[in-house]
Amino acid sequence: MYDLFVFTTPNCWKTTILAEELGEAYHCKTVALPKHENQTPEFKKISPTGKVPAIFDHDTGGSVYGSAAILVYLADKYGKFLPKSGKERGDVLEWAMFGLTDLGVAFNTWNKFANRLPVKNQFSIDESWSEVVRFNESADERLGQCEFLGGKTFSIADISIFPFVGGPRKNAQMLEENKNLARWVAQMEARPGVKSGIALPKLG
Repeated sequence: MYDLFVFTTPNCWKTTILAEELGEAYHCKTVALPKHENQTPEFKKISPTGKVPAIFDHDTGGSVYGSAAILVYLADKYGKFLPKSGKERGDVLEWAMFGLTDLGVAFNTWNKFANRLPVKNQFSIDESWSEVVRFNESADERLGQCEFLGGKTFSIADISIFPFVGGPRKNAQMLEENKNLARWVAQMEARPGVKSGIALPKLG
């Protein structure tokens, strides 16, 4: 049993999707970032930097924060969606980290310039979007070689990338231009665990 602390962000959706796909007992707890609930002394005992997502593992009495760390931790804990060793594990980790350090960073940078800053800079918006496009094309090329991003089977690599290209963040034009990516997004959206995970947390 573990508690999963999240809000409605792509990085948090990675962990709610994994939790739903694992099918193990857990409690999903909303941390309202606009109300600064992530900065309370109680929450910082679980996530020292105040970041979400975070988990508290009742089996060990320990906590883990950050989407990448949580994906690996839970996949290893329950023995699902991450091979134990060898090339297969390396492939999954490589593409899982691609979702965090490449595509995820590019998308978040574009979102900041396009939607969050009070003064718009078109050059920065265009440059950051070109990185999003480039990384989507890389994922499309990979999916032309294998069914899933990590290889032959569904894994945390798919979970790491999906929230930036599917669900609420889906871009129809991007999928029209990347047919392999579009096939994979449809495949992901058909999974019950992905459907329920992307709908969490329930607000209001």
